[in-house]
Amino acid sequence: MTRILLSLIALAVFLSASAQTPDAVILQHRETFTMQSPSNGTHKVEATVLVNNEKGLHQAIPSIYTDTFRSIASFGGTVETGGRKVKFGKKDLYTQSISSGLAEDSYISTYFPSGSFPLTLRYEYTVSYKGGINLFPVFAPVNAFNVQVKTASYTLDLPKGTSIVSYTHKVQGSPEVQEKDRIRLEWTVKDFAPIKDEFLMPPGSELLPAVYAAPASFSYAGTRGSQSDWKEYGLWLNGLQKGSDELPESTVTKLKEMTKDCKSDFEILKVLYNYLRETTRYVAIELGIGKLKPIPAAEVQDSGFGDCKALSNYLYAMLKALAVPSVYYIINTRRATLFQGFTSTGQMNHAMLAVPLRDCTDTVFVECTNPSVPLGYRHESVAGHQIVLIKPDGGELTRVGTYADSLRYCTQRTDVLLSADGSAGMQVRRQFALGFAEEFFDWDDKKPELQQSILTEGFRGHAQDFRIVSTRDNFDGYIPGEPYCPQIDIDFNFKTPIYGRKENGRLFVPMNPTNRKYPLQKSTRANDICIPESFTKADTTIVQIPEGYSVESIPGDVALDSPWGQFSSTSVNSQGSVTIVQSLTFKKHRSSKESYPEFKEFIRKVNQSYDSVLVLKADE
Repeated sequence: MTRILLSLIALAVFLSASAQTPDAVILQHRETFTMQSPSNGTHKVEATVLVNNEKGLHQAIPSIYTDTFRSIASFGGTVETGGRKVKFGKKDLYTQSISSGLAEDSYISTYFPSGSFPLTLRYEYTVSYKGGINLFPVFAPVNAFNVQVKTASYTLDLPKGTSIVSYTHKVQGSPEVQEKDRIRLEWTVKDFAPIKDEFLMPPGSELLPAVYAAPASFSYAGTRGSQSDWKEYGLWLNGLQKGSDELPESTVTKLKEMTKDCKSDFEILKVLYNYLRETTRYVAIELGIGKLKPIPAAEVQDSGFGDCKALSNYLYAMLKALAVPSVYYIINTRRATLFQGFTSTGQMNHAMLAVPLRDCTDTVFVECTNPSVPLGYRHESVAGHQIVLIKPDGGELTRVGTYADSLRYCTQRTDVLLSADGSAGMQVRRQFALGFAEEFFDWDDKKPELQQSILTEGFRGHAQDFRIVSTRDNFDGYIPGEPYCPQIDIDFNFKTPIYGRKENGRLFVPMNPTNRKYPLQKSTRANDICIPESFTKADTTIVQIPEGYSVESIPGDVALDSPWGQFSSTSVNSQGSVTIVQSLTFKKHRSSKESYPEFKEFIRKVNQSYDSVLVLKADE
């Protein structure tokens, strides 16, 4: 989350999809899923999309997912552009594997239309389901900003007596229709206005129309299960895992030898986690696309690779062999709160392992796919999220603990050794904590050029003669039962030929060495202001005044307080240097779009302070 927010903040100019003409218009979109039996069904999609510019192409491109359970029965359509109509068919699809060889074959097939704008794309396709249906196709007719919908519909045609679990948003539902031995449910979207892309806006899941649905009782890969609630679904998923946690006796003997000197559950976990780190690698397959049953632990041991399910199960098997309890769980790393009523793996995208330590009150949530994540740390895609623990007696919905807002910070101290010509030597210490530190977990594995790019990004002037002086972190510092926050300090130096601007016997020197400006929009706000998490960025800048110059003017101190956060800026002129301290704290907060003028004024004053200059005058 922090990295996403920072990438938004780094925008120098606010880019908004607020043009009067939509990038694309969905003239008609119709989806129908017909379930012939618990194991077989047909998904049919028909769409007509007017694409007005290149940004609208993303909305128009059909993407079809297939695997052992789904295959393309038919595909075709036309593209109208420049007065010409071009037909295309199944042979024109571009298909690539997304299985990485770890699950049954999984593919995505797409068609990329070409031609001058505007163009009209019409297509229809049919996908056949065989061997199991545990999730109906997700209905999400809009997948981009600034896209208008004239009309769209989704129909489920099911055998009579079929119960479903579902979550719907911004759609109109029609009454259930029963005909002989069939049930028909339909949802529609009409005259949906384009969503405007704005800084600090609510998530797309809150703004876009969607239908998520699945059979409450299902047949999948020769098994039968229920997802009427998380407990029932957990029973089925736990049943799938039986037998996959067995390891050869020789391996168990090896693990016991490796951990013979360990005195606690955590020490054992640490040894096994390092062993996992050294002997396996992660290959991505999203949960729900490939198999739901993890690859057996013995196979992961032999091959040395696996997906999130396989690696989590492998660590589970190793811990089990040493009598250390752990619990496999599933999670959505993109949304902290799951859709209510939709108790299906269809909204999960990851699997992990929880290890409750018996000798203290801590539970370690282990990220098995990225061994650079410090053991004992709940990373930003996990902390505060709802998860479903998969236990022998069923699934248990719970929420992972989070961290205090005060722990999410980034500080920077910069000593600016300013020369009379405006060039400068920069001595910098940067400290990153919690989410800000995540980019640095694999710091030693990054190439020197990338390290320089990361550390000097946003600094004013061009960095030359860059050198990292020292790096210190506590990534291996978790102690069970004690508070833990990952943190890294990095000291580095560089030179820049242009820092202060020289003009008429004066030097105009930036108060802050980084271009820290937040985007503002001129147009009317369309969405609520949504700050997803709290954080603090604090800067101390010490400018050494070059010989022959003295301070002519310093911007006044600033203190701002608002519902969205606080900002302060102070400066002190003392003994040949000026010390500037600036601090900005954003608070997790949501306010209506009507409050945007006040928010805009707060940000404008922050930007003004960040952009202010210290004026030095040449001595006469």
